[in-house]
Amino acid sequence: MKAKKLPSGNYRVQVVAGHDENGKRIVKSFTAKEEWEALRLASEYVGKFDQCYDVNMTVAQAIFMYIESRRNVLEETTIRDYNQVLKYRFPTLMDVKIMNIKPIQIQQAINLEAANVSPKTIKNAYGLLKSVFKMFNADINLYSIMLPKVRKKEKELPSFEEIFNIVKGTEIELPVLLASWLSLRIGEVIGLQFGDINKDTHRIKIRRTVIRTDEGLKVREGCKTEKSQRQLEVPQYIYDLIMSVPHKSNDDFIVPLTRKALYSRFTRLMKRNGIEMTFHDLRHLNASIMLMLGIPDKYAMERGGWSTDSVLKSVYQQTFSSERQKIDKIIDGYFNGIVSDSK
Repeated sequence: MKAKKLPSGNYRVQVVAGHDENGKRIVKSFTAKEEWEALRLASEYVGKFDQCYDVNMTVAQAIFMYIESRRNVLEETTIRDYNQVLKYRFPTLMDVKIMNIKPIQIQQAINLEAANVSPKTIKNAYGLLKSVFKMFNADINLYSIMLPKVRKKEKELPSFEEIFNIVKGTEIELPVLLASWLSLRIGEVIGLQFGDINKDTHRIKIRRTVIRTDEGLKVREGCKTEKSQRQLEVPQYIYDLIMSVPHKSNDDFIVPLTRKALYSRFTRLMKRNGIEMTFHDLRHLNASIMLMLGIPDKYAMERGGWSTDSVLKSVYQQTFSSERQKIDKIIDGYFNGIVSDSK
């Protein structure tokens, strides 16, 4: 909870009091001459709000209170994800009193969601639900709850050579190389500024990202995780592309495109060339190339800003068809040689 000083000299604190039927936030404002007084008024309101719903609160009210109790602790992206759950997930549960809810109601709600959204989405939403139940000491036996299985998707990735030949000379060549060569996330790509690159050492600092919040896109100092903040050596080819971008100051962005514009231009260009691929898949491609080249996990994690090797291995390291075919030929050649010699 933070107080904002207004042009009048007063202080204002805003508290989200819920959502209307269209999912729009209902905001209560508390204004006072002194900062402490505005904070006190808002705190008293939240306290009364908590007491009102202590016994008979619904699941929706409990989720809302859970979010508000952590608003200044959680990442803005996490708050946005939680609010998405509140608006769109488990609609049959939201008006049920949290103290009266039964496991069968939860399972039925999960079953309905499974027909429309991915297992990962359901898993994340259910994780929030469990945390809310725990906070309010709801006595619910969740051991029988079954979630849809998250199945690993096998995706045929094109080779870097194919991608490079498509994007070379286009306006998205630089951002594509930053993602596929240096393993940057899309938010990190469009968050780079000219002041982040050292012109003497050709090293670039990854320390800023563009995130989605409830208020829209926001430039945030700091990356997804602590390990995501890193420094990378910039190859001469990419450095020359960066330096060719017109700019007036170190605060100018290296890739002057919005997140939506970059994503849509990339996917359209890929589709025109018969490739179904998202911009984030370029990070998968980078991880797969590092695996193919035998780069130790420790260095691959540092380069890509991954927190654990399990995420690197289970999510990002995939094989792509052209390289798989080469490996298949090597293996087949070995066995064919033995079979031929035995004849």
